[in-house]
Amino acid sequence: MEAENQRRSKKKVITKEVIAFKKMRELKNLSRKEAAPLVGVTFKLIEQVENGRVEITQRRIIQYCNAYGFSIEQFKDICEGRLGKIKNEIHKNKPKVIENNNLRRSYKTIITKEIRVLEALRKIKGISQDKASYLCGYSRCTIGHIENGRIEVSKRRIEHIVKSYGFKMKEFDDYMKSNVLRTDVIEECYLLLQKLSNEKLKTFRSLLENF
Repeated sequence: MEAENQRRSKKKVITKEVIAFKKMRELKNLSRKEAAPLVGVTFKLIEQVENGRVEITQRRIIQYCNAYGFSIEQFKDICEGRLGKIKNEIHKNKPKVIENNNLRRSYKTIITKEIRVLEALRKIKGISQDKASYLCGYSRCTIGHIENGRIEVSKRRIEHIVKSYGFKMKEFDDYMKSNVLRTDVIEECYLLLQKLSNEKLKTFRSLLENF
Protein backbone atom coordinates (compact mmCIF):
# COMPACT_ATOMS: atom_id res chain seq x y z
CA MET A 1 0.00 0.00 0.00
CA GLU A 2 1.40 3.39 -0.99
CA ALA A 3 1.29 5.82 1.92
CA GLU A 4 -0.76 8.96 1.34
CA ASN A 5 1.61 11.13 3.40
CA GLN A 6 4.81 10.51 1.45
CA ARG A 7 6.90 13.58 0.65
CA ARG A 8 5.24 15.93 -1.77
CA SER A 9 6.37 19.18 -3.31
CA LYS A 10 4.56 22.43 -3.95
CA LYS A 11 6.51 22.66 -7.19
CA LYS A 12 5.87 20.54 -10.24
CA VAL A 13 8.87 18.48 -11.28
CA ILE A 14 8.02 16.89 -14.62
CA THR A 15 10.59 14.23 -15.43
CA LYS A 16 10.48 11.55 -18.09
CA GLU A 17 9.52 9.08 -15.32
CA VAL A 18 6.55 11.25 -14.32
CA ILE A 19 5.40 11.38 -17.94
CA ALA A 20 5.80 7.59 -18.15
CA PHE A 21 3.43 7.09 -15.21
CA LYS A 22 0.70 8.93 -17.07
CA LYS A 23 1.48 7.17 -20.35
CA MET A 24 1.19 3.74 -18.71
CA ARG A 25 -2.28 4.58 -17.43
CA GLU A 26 -3.39 6.01 -20.77
CA LEU A 27 -2.04 2.99 -22.67
CA LYS A 28 -4.43 0.83 -20.61
CA ASN A 29 -7.31 3.24 -21.27
CA LEU A 30 -7.82 3.87 -17.56
CA SER A 31 -9.14 7.03 -15.98
CA ARG A 32 -7.51 8.15 -12.73
CA LYS A 33 -10.52 6.93 -10.78
CA GLU A 34 -10.31 3.52 -12.45
CA ALA A 35 -6.56 3.33 -11.85
CA ALA A 36 -6.73 4.26 -8.15
CA PRO A 37 -8.16 0.96 -6.76
CA LEU A 38 -5.75 -1.04 -8.91
CA VAL A 39 -2.78 0.77 -7.41
CA GLY A 40 -4.35 0.90 -3.95
CA VAL A 41 -4.35 4.69 -3.58
CA THR A 42 -6.75 7.60 -4.01
CA PHE A 43 -7.29 9.06 -7.47
CA LYS A 44 -6.03 12.36 -5.98
CA LEU A 45 -2.63 10.79 -5.35
CA ILE A 46 -2.61 9.43 -8.91
CA GLU A 47 -3.13 13.01 -10.07
CA GLN A 48 -0.33 14.36 -7.86
CA VAL A 49 2.09 11.69 -9.08
CA GLU A 50 1.31 12.51 -12.72
CA ASN A 51 1.67 16.24 -12.02
CA GLY A 52 5.18 15.78 -10.63
CA ARG A 53 4.25 16.68 -7.05
CA VAL A 54 5.28 13.35 -5.52
CA GLU A 55 8.76 11.87 -5.32
CA ILE A 56 9.31 9.04 -7.81
CA THR A 57 11.04 6.15 -6.05
CA GLN A 58 12.00 2.72 -7.35
CA ARG A 59 9.39 1.20 -5.04
CA ARG A 60 6.70 3.40 -6.53
CA ILE A 61 7.76 2.52 -10.06
CA ILE A 62 7.48 -1.21 -9.29
CA GLN A 63 4.10 -0.72 -7.60
CA TYR A 64 2.55 1.17 -10.53
CA CYS A 65 4.09 -1.12 -13.14
CA ASN A 66 2.63 -4.17 -11.40
CA ALA A 67 -0.77 -2.48 -11.05
CA TYR A 68 -0.92 -1.46 -14.70
CA GLY A 69 0.56 -4.70 -16.00
CA PHE A 70 3.89 -3.41 -17.34
CA SER A 71 7.41 -4.72 -16.80
CA ILE A 72 10.27 -2.51 -15.63
CA GLU A 73 11.83 -2.88 -19.09
CA GLN A 74 8.62 -1.59 -20.68
CA PHE A 75 8.57 1.31 -18.23
CA LYS A 76 12.09 2.23 -19.35
CA ASP A 77 10.99 2.05 -22.99
CA ILE A 78 8.10 4.40 -22.22
CA CYS A 79 10.51 6.78 -20.45
CA GLU A 80 12.63 6.86 -23.60
CA GLY A 81 9.61 7.56 -25.78
CA ARG A 82 9.43 4.15 -27.45
CA LEU A 83 5.62 4.11 -27.31
CA GLY A 84 5.26 2.43 -30.70
CA LYS A 85 7.09 -0.63 -29.41
CA ILE A 86 4.90 -0.82 -26.32
CA LYS A 87 1.69 -0.39 -28.33
CA ASN A 88 2.74 -3.22 -30.60
CA GLU A 89 3.37 -5.47 -27.60
CA ILE A 90 -0.03 -4.59 -26.13
CA HIS A 91 -1.75 -5.22 -29.45
CA LYS A 92 0.10 -8.50 -29.90
CA ASN A 93 -1.04 -9.78 -26.51
CA LYS A 94 -4.51 -8.26 -26.68
CA PRO A 95 -6.61 -11.49 -26.82
CA LYS A 96 -4.88 -12.83 -23.70
CA VAL A 97 -5.12 -9.52 -21.89
CA ILE A 98 -8.84 -9.15 -22.41
CA GLU A 99 -9.53 -12.58 -20.98
CA ASN A 100 -7.09 -12.72 -18.07
CA ASN A 101 -5.73 -9.26 -17.31
CA ASN A 102 -6.18 -8.24 -13.67
CA LEU A 103 -6.83 -4.69 -14.84
CA ARG A 104 -10.28 -5.92 -15.85
CA ARG A 105 -10.89 -7.11 -12.29
CA SER A 106 -12.40 -3.71 -11.43
CA TYR A 107 -15.30 -4.57 -13.76
CA LYS A 108 -15.92 -7.96 -12.16
CA THR A 109 -17.17 -9.04 -8.74
CA ILE A 110 -15.49 -12.13 -7.36
CA ILE A 111 -16.52 -12.66 -3.75
CA THR A 112 -14.14 -15.18 -2.20
CA LYS A 113 -14.30 -16.68 1.28
CA GLU A 114 -11.37 -14.47 2.26
CA ILE A 115 -13.28 -11.34 1.26
CA ARG A 116 -16.38 -12.44 3.17
CA VAL A 117 -14.31 -13.09 6.29
CA LEU A 118 -12.62 -9.69 6.05
CA GLU A 119 -16.00 -7.99 5.83
CA ALA A 120 -17.29 -10.11 8.73
CA LEU A 121 -14.33 -9.13 10.93
CA ARG A 122 -14.98 -5.47 10.21
CA LYS A 123 -18.64 -5.76 11.15
CA ILE A 124 -17.89 -7.79 14.28
CA LYS A 125 -15.77 -4.90 15.56
CA GLY A 126 -18.46 -2.42 14.53
CA ILE A 127 -16.06 -0.65 12.17
CA SER A 128 -17.53 1.40 9.35
CA GLN A 129 -15.85 1.39 5.94
CA ASP A 130 -14.72 4.96 6.59
CA LYS A 131 -13.08 3.90 9.87
CA ALA A 132 -11.59 0.86 8.12
CA SER A 133 -10.07 3.22 5.56
CA TYR A 134 -8.37 5.14 8.36
CA LEU A 135 -7.16 2.02 10.19
CA CYS A 136 -5.75 0.34 7.09
CA GLY A 137 -4.34 3.42 5.45
CA TYR A 138 -6.38 2.69 2.31
CA SER A 139 -8.79 4.98 0.53
CA ARG A 140 -12.49 4.54 1.30
CA CYS A 141 -12.97 3.52 -2.32
CA THR A 142 -10.37 0.75 -1.98
CA ILE A 143 -12.12 -0.76 1.05
CA GLY A 144 -15.37 -0.83 -0.91
CA HIS A 145 -13.72 -2.42 -3.94
CA ILE A 146 -12.12 -5.10 -1.75
CA GLU A 147 -15.41 -6.06 -0.09
CA ASN A 148 -17.22 -5.98 -3.45
CA GLY A 149 -14.71 -8.41 -4.91
CA ARG A 150 -13.32 -5.93 -7.41
CA ILE A 151 -9.74 -6.06 -6.10
CA GLU A 152 -7.74 -9.25 -5.70
CA VAL A 153 -6.44 -9.49 -2.13
CA SER A 154 -2.99 -10.96 -1.58
CA LYS A 155 -1.97 -12.81 1.57
CA ARG A 156 0.09 -9.81 2.61
CA ARG A 157 -2.85 -7.45 2.20
CA ILE A 158 -5.17 -9.80 4.11
CA GLU A 159 -2.73 -9.91 7.01
CA HIS A 160 -2.48 -6.11 7.01
CA ILE A 161 -6.27 -5.66 7.10
CA VAL A 162 -6.79 -8.34 9.77
CA LYS A 163 -4.21 -6.75 12.08
CA SER A 164 -5.56 -3.25 11.38
CA TYR A 165 -8.97 -4.42 12.62
CA GLY A 166 -7.39 -5.70 15.83
CA PHE A 167 -7.52 -9.44 15.09
CA LYS A 168 -4.85 -12.11 14.91
CA MET A 169 -4.28 -14.24 11.84
CA LYS A 170 -5.28 -17.31 13.87
CA GLU A 171 -8.73 -15.78 14.32
CA PHE A 172 -8.92 -15.14 10.59
CA ASP A 173 -7.93 -18.76 9.91
CA ASP A 174 -10.58 -20.00 12.35
CA TYR A 175 -13.27 -18.04 10.54
CA MET A 176 -12.01 -19.40 7.22
CA LYS A 177 -12.60 -22.93 8.53
CA SER A 178 -16.11 -22.10 9.72
CA ASN A 179 -18.96 -23.18 7.46
CA VAL A 180 -21.23 -20.37 8.67
CA LEU A 181 -20.04 -16.87 9.49
CA ARG A 182 -21.39 -15.10 12.55
CA THR A 183 -22.40 -12.06 10.50
CA ASP A 184 -24.38 -14.27 8.09
CA VAL A 185 -26.34 -15.74 11.01
CA ILE A 186 -27.04 -12.25 12.40
CA GLU A 187 -28.28 -11.02 9.02
CA GLU A 188 -30.51 -14.08 8.59
CA CYS A 189 -31.95 -13.58 12.08
CA TYR A 190 -32.58 -9.93 11.31
CA LEU A 191 -34.55 -10.85 8.20
CA LEU A 192 -36.63 -13.33 10.22
CA LEU A 193 -37.29 -10.76 12.93
CA GLN A 194 -38.63 -8.33 10.37
CA LYS A 195 -41.36 -10.84 9.50
CA LEU A 196 -42.57 -11.26 13.10
CA SER A 197 -45.62 -9.49 14.44
CA ASN A 198 -45.15 -6.94 17.21
CA GLU A 199 -46.42 -9.38 19.86
CA LYS A 200 -44.10 -12.16 18.75
CA LEU A 201 -41.23 -9.68 18.55
CA LYS A 202 -41.80 -8.65 22.17
CA THR A 203 -41.87 -12.28 23.23
CA PHE A 204 -38.65 -12.97 21.36
CA ARG A 205 -37.02 -9.96 22.99
CA SER A 206 -37.91 -11.26 26.43
CA LEU A 207 -36.37 -14.63 25.57
CA LEU A 208 -33.15 -12.96 24.44
CA GLU A 209 -32.91 -10.83 27.59
CA ASN A 210 -33.14 -13.95 29.74
CA PHE A 211 -30.96 -16.13 27.54
